[in-house]
Amino acid sequence: MKFSDLSGVMKKTSLTIDTIENPFEHYYIIRMNIPDGMKWVAGEHGLFFLPNRRVKQLQKFRPFSVASIPEEGKVIIGIKTKEPLSSFKKELITMQKGEEVTVRGPFGWFKIQDSKSPIVLFASGVGITPIRALFNQIATDSSRPVHLVYVSNDYHLFKSELEKIAAENAQMTIQCLKNRTEASSALAALSKQYGNQAYYYISGSGKVISSVKKTLKSKQISGKRIITDPFFGY
Repeated sequence: MKFSDLSGVMKKTSLTIDTIENPFEHYYIIRMNIPDGMKWVAGEHGLFFLPNRRVKQLQKFRPFSVASIPEEGKVIIGIKTKEPLSSFKKELITMQKGEEVTVRGPFGWFKIQDSKSPIVLFASGVGITPIRALFNQIATDSSRPVHLVYVSNDYHLFKSELEKIAAENAQMTIQCLKNRTEASSALAALSKQYGNQAYYYISGSGKVISSVKKTLKSKQISGKRIITDPFFGY
């Protein structure tokens, strides 16, 4: 992590709700309109506030990874709700078109590291959100292999979008799995294939990240080649 990775936290921007989609049970995709000139780097996250909604004091904001790139003209986040529903999420998923959301950032360190190394992406559950942004950033990069291992035991958020991108780039492959053992095996095979030539990007809960890092290091993958993004606000 570099100091520059955190500099964006000083920026505060007002967004407005465009659409809120509920594609499956407790999963939501929220698209927000951005002001002209707003920029960020794929893989970054922001601190989101609901200034005109009544949210409990200890839940005034939530960190969410941005699932989109600036070229899409929207800030997109994906969330999963669970019971008991937090005050913040209860308000967020009931917002109407045009309502205001403010964000500090985006900022962060979960970014494509170079333009040459093979890329191995590992997402668990709603941890796919920043990886959707990375996938869109490198959608037309056919100079190196890109592999996505995506495990979720119930629903694969953004699956059709990711598969469409991969279908148009022969260097990209996606494995959408529901079994964590299968996902670990797929990751182990990729680490054997690429070793320390690749960068390995892992997004998921702290427990998942710890487990995946342990697997990679057991395959002699250097910690410098592992980029992680734990999710907190989903």
